[in-house]
Amino acid sequence: MLSALDWPGSTVHIVIGALVGLVAFVPLAAALAPVLKGTNRVNMVAGMLAIGVSFAVLLVGVFAAYLLDRGGLVPFAVGEMCGFVGALVVISTVLVVMLGK
Repeated sequence: MLSALDWPGSTVHIVIGALVGLVAFVPLAAALAPVLKGTNRVNMVAGMLAIGVSFAVLLVGVFAAYLLDRGGLVPFAVGEMCGFVGALVVISTVLVVMLGK
């Protein structure tokens, strides 16, 4: 099924999905920032709310892609996953480098 998709023609879907994935990562980064700066203790409520908001953004994005263009749903979801996981990898790498010093 994935090979039957028009991947070059789905560049817009992939880019928009990646942007939605990045936006979905912002609440997690916002909940993590005060802890890393040392200005705040760990707050489980804020972390759980951030996870919930991130999940809601990802879910609304997939639902909107399904309603607007069902043919672009899979490329959108791939872009969304790449944006979200890519942001997670980048922030994890930065933290490992910063905290490793």
